Amino acid sequence: MRRQEHKPVAPKRKGIGEEASAYIVPAADRAARILSLLKTEGREMTIAEIADATGWHKGSVHRLLVTLNYHQLVDRDVMTKRYSLGVALLEYGRIALKGLDIRHVAKSFLKDLVDYSGETASLSVLRGTKITIVDVEESPNPMLVSINIGMAAPATTTSNGKVVLAYLPESQLKEIIRIEGLPSATKKSITSIRAYRAELATIRKRGYATDFGEYQEWIAGVSAPVFDARGQVLGALSVAGPLIRMPKEKVRNYGKKCAEMTSQLSAMLR
Repeated sequence: MRRQEHKPVAPKRKGIGEEASAYIVPAADRAARILSLLKTEGREMTIAEIADATGWHKGSVHRLLVTLNYHQLVDRDVMTKRYSLGVALLEYGRIALKGLDIRHVAKSFLKDLVDYSGETASLSVLRGTKITIVDVEESPNPMLVSINIGMAAPATTTSNGKVVLAYLPESQLKEIIRIEGLPSATKKSITSIRAYRAELATIRKRGYATDFGEYQEWIAGVSAPVFDARGQVLGALSVAGPLIRMPKEKVRNYGKKCAEMTSQLSAMLR
């Protein structure tokens, strides 16, 4: 049989939709550009060098650097008066990559899910409004759902996205739905906001989410939520396979197994 693959969704570069540029704050934008410049140059730079590279007035550059230095986003060498990326960025980076940190812990769970189900298992985390795959253990079957690490989809669509949204604060949930909408990917997609919220309530009640051809017609999936040390939803463990091989009774069993494993995984992350 022919090997099939998920179709990746290209992430939007603008975090709050197509109208993003209308909301950009000039001072914040310039500060971000300075950080980007220091990253690209990979060296310490003086105020004059940054002003020359950006075309901005030295006074403006100086005020921005003082502010960034105050928040430890840039460091200043008192001897050379040169600026470099600050130590606070290390902590920001650590938090941003926390989804990748759990890969080592989750690896054995993915293998166990494949052994149990015979289908492809994956670990995903929420990145903005997208659900992103950070690790995969493929099914041994010739016909399988092939998922690539880094693949992203709107969080409002697949089972792993839905199970994360089900446990988000209301304000964050509303914003993601506003940005991503409820796409009609297939005839089975949930496009009614009332029906979608009812689905999220069902997910919270039973502890896992299902997808029977809602994102791609031939694929079925089931996912359970992973929580971080603060008890906030971080991502999901999932099982995905061809719809013809995953009837509802089997998916229920897989859902219970995913929920059991995510409970253990979440406890290990505390």
